[in-house]
Amino acid sequence: MDSRLCSRGFTLIELLVSLVVLCIGLLGLAGLQNVGIAASHSSLQRSQASWLAGEMADLLRANRLAACSGAYNVGFAAVGGACPGVSGTTRAQLDVSQWRNGLCTALGVSAGGSVQVVRQGESCNTQIDVRWDDSRVRARLAEGGERWEIFTYRTVL
Repeated sequence: MDSRLCSRGFTLIELLVSLVVLCIGLLGLAGLQNVGIAASHSSLQRSQASWLAGEMADLLRANRLAACSGAYNVGFAAVGGACPGVSGTTRAQLDVSQWRNGLCTALGVSAGGSVQVVRQGESCNTQIDVRWDDSRVRARLAEGGERWEIFTYRTVL
């Protein structure tokens, strides 16, 4: 054999090593995509909670007299197996019922809301809380702790 001839191409070992490095990189990207999807789902739920809390604040402003008298004050309802229907005899009851139905539809059957309006002189301080189960997303992001995520919206009527 002539030692002056250059060998061309890759050896089988070099090819296998580069394939292993490529596979490790692709597995890292797949894991990163899983975390990204979970974070984007959590962000979507937070945006929906913010929008729904703002919607309740608008309903309170539209019916300010009833809101300041405490007609809209509700706590978190027990978690049920299905979304509640829309019912009520007063405007405030209908608004709260429709809002709770929207929470359940947008954030899941475990979602709930709380509204507290406290009159202080001429103004009415309002706190609107939206709660939903975020345990599935927290498990994907490897975070422990509380399963409930709570969004709080405060305003003055």
